[in-house]
Amino acid sequence: MIETDKWRLKLGDYIDVADHHMPEWLELEVFGFDEPDFHVRIELRDNVPRIVSLAWQAGPGSREVMQKDLGAGISAWIEVLYASLVIVVDHGDRMVRVNTDPDSDFQRAVRNFLEERRAGKRRITGDFLRQVAAVYRQNIEHAPTEAVSRTFGVKHRQATDYVKQARDRGFLPPTKQGRAKA
Repeated sequence: MIETDKWRLKLGDYIDVADHHMPEWLELEVFGFDEPDFHVRIELRDNVPRIVSLAWQAGPGSREVMQKDLGAGISAWIEVLYASLVIVVDHGDRMVRVNTDPDSDFQRAVRNFLEERRAGKRRITGDFLRQVAAVYRQNIEHAPTEAVSRTFGVKHRQATDYVKQARDRGFLPPTKQGRAKA
């Protein structure tokens, strides 16, 4: 455990993941003083870091939890923290690299490695495209492609591609520009 008067960090054991040593879990508490305290737990699940617990707590003398606390770019901030704790093993040069400078090329490479592990490749199967078509149909009256985007956690462009593939496979009828059909 590492602790200061502003924060506390607890780490689990390190495990090997593709030439990287990564903490199996970590917990961070940030003491807010006049703002709410913040707590997060990140665990490796299928060798991918995932936020599994997130909390704010307003203590005596601090303000209440507000909307601005929830949209504070937590995911990016935590990625930087987690990336700074990853150790890279270079077997060819027989060295171990650690660098806590968040702007270094090393840290960018580690963050890219973590992002690739998190994103993974989604397999586009018939069942998946049927789900896309069902979401599209359920939201035909208002922004169906946007609903696909939200449901599957992808950007609008990728959602558009999913809808096109569902049409190509016959799960949605053909449509004309500006006229949604489901």
